[in-house]
Amino acid sequence: MGASFQHRRTSRNTSSFVTVGVALGGLVALIFWFDAHPVVIALFAVLISPAIWTIIANTDATLSVTDDAMSWQVGARGDEVALSDIDFVRARTSLDLAQRVVVVRHSGPKLHVPGLCLPPGRQLDDALEARGVTVKRLF
Repeated sequence: MGASFQHRRTSRNTSSFVTVGVALGGLVALIFWFDAHPVVIALFAVLISPAIWTIIANTDATLSVTDDAMSWQVGARGDEVALSDIDFVRARTSLDLAQRVVVVRHSGPKLHVPGLCLPPGRQLDDALEARGVTVKRLF
């Protein structure tokens, strides 16, 4: 087949910084412009803290498709499945435009590929179909 398909993404990217910046701007507006109650400010701060932690931790997300296997990893957790064990891959784009990918195997449970690992568009579909794996796209 030749070259393998590789995709890598880090938590420190432009969209993460913009999202956290807008959220922090909203928090500052709540404090100074709207003079919000401290409970409301604390609740909003708690809601944006995971996004801030994601940028601080800078977790790497990788996905790889070779001629023999498909593997992915987010931080310390990951998985690998042989292409010969894959019955089909079910991919869909939900209404919030997030992709969801499930690997249905001949043996064992289904495997859900984390969204952070997925490349934009249908690059993964093309890489798997080039290696003879059936991809069922729902939307």
